[in-house]
This record gives sequence, structure tokens and C-alpha cells, in this order.
Amino acid sequence: MPQFSNSDKQEHGKNAKDALEQILLECKKFSYIKEIETDYRCGYAEYDNKQFYCNFVITFQDDTKWIVNITTSFRSDRLKGNQWDSYNIKEIDSSISKSVLVYPDDLSEDDKEDFISYKLKILNKIHFSAIDDIVGQNELFELIENYANKNLSTGVKKDIQGNNFESYISNVLSNEKNLEKWKTANPKLVGMHFDFFEKILACFKLDKKSVVSINATSDKSIIGNLKTSGSPKTDIIVTVKIRNNEEKYFTISCKKTNAKSVSVHQYTADAFADVLDSENKTLRNLLQKFQENGNLRDFGTDNAELLKKELNPYLEKLVKWVIGGYGGKIQNQLQIADYILISDENDIFIHTLDEYTKMLLKPENESHFGTPFQWTFASGRKGKDIQLKCKIIK
Repeated sequence: MPQFSNSDKQEHGKNAKDALEQILLECKKFSYIKEIETDYRCGYAEYDNKQFYCNFVITFQDDTKWIVNITTSFRSDRLKGNQWDSYNIKEIDSSISKSVLVYPDDLSEDDKEDFISYKLKILNKIHFSAIDDIVGQNELFELIENYANKNLSTGVKKDIQGNNFESYISNVLSNEKNLEKWKTANPKLVGMHFDFFEKILACFKLDKKSVVSINATSDKSIIGNLKTSGSPKTDIIVTVKIRNNEEKYFTISCKKTNAKSVSVHQYTADAFADVLDSENKTLRNLLQKFQENGNLRDFGTDNAELLKKELNPYLEKLVKWVIGGYGGKIQNQLQIADYILISDENDIFIHTLDEYTKMLLKPENESHFGTPFQWTFASGRKGKDIQLKCKIIK
């Protein structure tokens, strides 16, 4: 933590609170929470009714309430103040079931370690605590999201969380405080998931001095559908305005998952053949036969070896079509994803399409037919098309 004057500390704290409010507003936009009460105060009936304070009280759709506070430094007096306020607010309002303390994601690793150590003492019942959890900004979003979606089926939950994650990352990239902090390195600024912002822009290899503005969108109506009416690989379009009114575009495909592999592609055998080599009749016939059989056993060992041989010259082309959309029937170039962003519950990982292609094509990632993909079919689609599943590499 840099050495701040008292006024600097106040400004830093206010910026951290503003950043936390932006995260909560995103959660409200996604309908994860229905109400945010800022600068909440209460007291016992026979005493000052504004004695106890917290930054926010959030209310979920099921009327469950949480206290949410943010602090920028690990100081015992501040933590004891949060403990005292949380304990009494819970005593006064029994509908408040949880108190969460948040620290900014741009803290040093040493500062974060202090918070994590204290959190473990709480979770392991070493310390009595009215604070129920201590989390970073990203963990808070996950905590709220998981509670809000706790009653949904796995499939519905994944769809909702995936779409909302794309919107969330778009807002992180469009956040003006993030851009200002990135350009100025002002330690008093906090930003919204600045660590995510910084990691993504480092992959873009932008010159800080020349960037004027950044705007990102995950709006499906703007990105549009493919000529086949299917969904493009691009989930987020980032528009960066450079000096002299020049604009650069960056397209991102997002995967939010903790799974080891996910479905990434589903097209007909003829679509595979048309993209890879429309003149290769042997390849087309083998792809059609695999589509008809739908699995390795029925396809047979001899056919599998032949298909592996025929696919070998097109491996890079296949990966760039499957992962980035290159070679597909697009409406415009922005529907092709040049960057791959992977998210788990703790962090994000971003790579260029070229980097990710090389990673997938390493020998240790080889799967069916010499490709990095598992070849199968979706439920009820045997004989109609081919589905590919891909190992998640971070």
C-alpha cells in the first residue's frame, strides 16, 4: 500500500466504495438482487437510531439481506469497527443473515494475504466473528451470483451466468475509472475489477499514451448472427479509440466454466468438409460416415485412422474455425474471435487465437483423430451433425 496522507486515504476509500457500488448495480441489473441500500444506519429503540453503520445492505429476490462493506486496509481498529457494527445491525434486523467484507482486487499480494488469513480464522471458527466472509471484488460477484441462482438447474444456471459474464466483462472494459487508473497509475483510484481490465489490455498490447477511450459490448443484436443464422464465436466487441480518431477493434470469445472440457462446436459433416477442403472427397465421405455412426466404436478403427490422416493437414485450420470462427459463413469480420477469455471462479485467462491454437495443438492435448477435440453428437442429433468438445486450457 502506498504512503497516503489522510486526505488521500479518504479519496482512496471513497473510490473503493464507488467501485463496490458499481459491482452491486451490475448484480441488480442481472436481477440477482432487487434492492441496494447505501450508507445504511440503524440503532436500538432506546438509543440513537443511527449508531451503527455499513456501506450497503443488499436484498435478494427471496428477501434475504446481506451487509456488504469494503475496506482498503487491514487495520485491527477498522476490522473491530466492522465487527461491532455488523453484530449489532444483525441483532436489530433479524432479516439480515450475512455480513461480507470486501477488499479491492488491486491490493498487493501481502495485503491480500492479511485478509485471507483473517478469513480463514473466521471460517475455521478460531475467531468469533459477526463478519461471515471476507472476499475480493470478483469473489463478491460470484458469491452473490451463486446465491441468487441456487435453485436453478445446472443447464439454466450456466446459460444465465455465461451471458451475464459477457456483459459484466464488457462493463469492466468500458469503465472510465479503469481506463484512468491504467493510463495514470494513480494509486488512489480503485476501478471495477481493475486486475481483469489490466490483464485483458496487456494481451491487446495497446500503447497507454495513444488510447483515448474504450467501449465494449456483448449486445447480441449488435454482434449479429452468422449467415447460417447460428451464433458467431465473438461474444464481446471492444472498440478502442486512438488519437487522430483512429479506431481499433478487438473481438473476444468467452468461456466461463470450472469444467475440464466443454462443447465448442456443432455443425454438419458437409459444413466441416466445406470449411476444411471442399475438394477433398475422401475427407467429406469420412466425415459423413462419422456423422452417420456418431461414435468411435461404430465408426471403426480403420475409418478412424483414415480420418486422422485426412485431417492432419488441416489441424490449424480446424482449430481456428472451431475456436475463432475463421472460415465460417460470417456477416462481417467482427464475428470472428481473435482472443479467447477463460474464467473460473477465481480469475480470468486471456490468449490470442494464435496462442490458443498452439496450446491446443500440443501433443499432450491430442484427442480423437489427431485433433484436440472429442468428436460426438448432441442428444437427439445422431446422424444430423457432429459435436466437438474441447479441453479447457488456461
